[in-house]
Amino acid sequence: MSVLLLGNGVNQLEGLAPGWDGLLKQIAAKHGCKSDASLSNILGYEMLEQQILRNDPKATVRSVRQSIADGVQTKALLEKRDWSGSVHAKLTALPVNTILTTNYDYALERSLDAGFQPVRFSTETTYSLRRFHDAGGKRVFHVHGECEKPNSICLGYEHYAGTLQKIREQIVLSTGKTMPGKGYSFQLADILHGLTEKPADSWIYDFFLEDVYILGLSLDVSELDLWWLLSYRSKQRTAGRLPIENRVVFLDTGRDEVKDERPDCARSDCGYRKRALNARREERRRKRALLDSFGVEYVMCAGDSFPAQYDDALRRLKKLCL
Repeated sequence: MSVLLLGNGVNQLEGLAPGWDGLLKQIAAKHGCKSDASLSNILGYEMLEQQILRNDPKATVRSVRQSIADGVQTKALLEKRDWSGSVHAKLTALPVNTILTTNYDYALERSLDAGFQPVRFSTETTYSLRRFHDAGGKRVFHVHGECEKPNSICLGYEHYAGTLQKIREQIVLSTGKTMPGKGYSFQLADILHGLTEKPADSWIYDFFLEDVYILGLSLDVSELDLWWLLSYRSKQRTAGRLPIENRVVFLDTGRDEVKDERPDCARSDCGYRKRALNARREERRRKRALLDSFGVEYVMCAGDSFPAQYDDALRRLKKLCL
């Protein structure tokens, strides 16, 4: 079976959400604070959250996360939107039963079912390992939280560390049936050896059992939980300790394009664009080498524009997901 892991690039293509830096700028302006785009995603959020909590005695961690939820989803817009022909509809129409997303909004669910409304059936309110939504016959897991549960939105070191702790408890620390002569005893080994079924309400085992195709996700170094899963999978596979045979494929839709946002007086530096493009290409080269070391297949999507690259990604996914 195949599983999709979709990031914010899908929403940005449809003009549904700002980039992370833009979102932090909006929230900073609202609270009279400053954001710093040079920081990693985690540190950028930590800095902003600390400023807001320190400057506004009425602010809480939940209220800051609610600001994030409000910033990424305009509920009326999503409910009234015609999803036919959208990249969301094209992706969710692929022959997959499970979709993972780092997005907090419900655009994917609405592309599957225009009348979708999130159902509060799960007791999981802080972390997002078991909670999913059924839409159009498919399961959608919001792996980093969702708008209707602001406390679940994964932001800052505390939440990422807590999420990773929960993942390790399931993957490494949970007790399974001892495999004679293998030297380990935990649930993942039992699942891979067919001794027990994969939990139906958990997405983390998909990284070891199903072919995972990643699109629209930058895989920033801040994504501690996802990088840990890729790292652990790679080590177990390389050492031959577990029978891991699935594929993980990263489809890159990043363009060699630089938007010059400097003031006019600074644009006389003709070498700026060249240096920025070289830096972008070097960043992509390093990411490709990193993913290769983790056993992740890297695919650079063709096209001279963002929409064209997504069209190429869709063509590739139609073949890969068969």
